[in-house]
Amino acid sequence: MTLATALATGIADDLLSGALASLAYAGVGAAVLAVGYAALDALTPGRLRHLVYEHRNANAAVVVIANLLALATIVTTAIATSDDELGRGLADAAVYGGLGIVLLALCFRLVDALTPGDLGALVTDERPHPAAWVTAVAQLALGAVLAAAIS
Repeated sequence: MTLATALATGIADDLLSGALASLAYAGVGAAVLAVGYAALDALTPGRLRHLVYEHRNANAAVVVIANLLALATIVTTAIATSDDELGRGLADAAVYGGLGIVLLALCFRLVDALTPGDLGALVTDERPHPAAWVTAVAQLALGAVLAAAIS
């Protein structure tokens, strides 16, 4: 085997293993986002997909966007700061993503308890409401705090 062939084979192997690792991380990330979406959906009345896609409810969309961005920040930080070992990195992303889901759900309930009205009902309200933005920022802030704690 020539040096050029050996180098080409090594580069191809590195690319393949990197691509497969990327797919594995994407799978964990997608799973965390899906479970996080389902958890948020369980905390709110109605079906979020109907509220956002059929009813074009801005309040629901703002809260969902913030929740997904917060979870993505947590998972991305877990991946970026994880060990170079793929199995450990995937475990970090899954565990911290799961922790993020639980903490964001608790945050949603805490904001609901500390503010007047019912956040769940607010999400279904067709009229834009500033409390949706407050809830969204609380979700993003907690996501940032957890991401910082991971790093």
